[in-house]
Amino acid sequence: STCLLIFSVVIVMGLIGTSQTGLSSQTSPAVAYIVCWAALIWLTSVEGTQGSFVGLAPINPEIYKDSHPISYMCNKVTTMGDNLDRYLMGRQFMVCCIVFIINMSAGPAGDVELWGLPEGVKSAFFGVGLAMIFFTAMIGQLNSQVNASVCMLDYCNNYFSVFTMWVAM
Repeated sequence: STCLLIFSVVIVMGLIGTSQTGLSSQTSPAVAYIVCWAALIWLTSVEGTQGSFVGLAPINPEIYKDSHPISYMCNKVTTMGDNLDRYLMGRQFMVCCIVFIINMSAGPAGDVELWGLPEGVKSAFFGVGLAMIFFTAMIGQLNSQVNASVCMLDYCNNYFSVFTMWVAM
């Protein structure tokens, strides 16, 4: 899976660099790189904080009030009334929007030609979309969900998680 991820990142960045994605063909590769990576980093926060907030909900926040003050603040907000449900609904909408932005900035625009790749490889990775699936799911979703499930307090003990929480709610 690591080799597939590296290959996918390289070819997706290659598409952006050669202006063969929706955003890079209309603006510039630099704009597409920035938008793509900013959206991907935000997606990791959205996915990870979900695991943290849901996992911390049944735990008494007084236990970590002093050691993880930002996590404590987030937990106090998300466990008040229906706020966790509001966060989860807003988070789902955010995921849809962010994945759309990633696809717009890094997804192939029509028929692409990159470094003489064979048709079968282009068909699988660009036509079917395997490159974007590996790129988005493995970087933006799966690793952050696993890390957040293991380190719930540490994952959401930052102001980016607070920002993500308020945007989602």
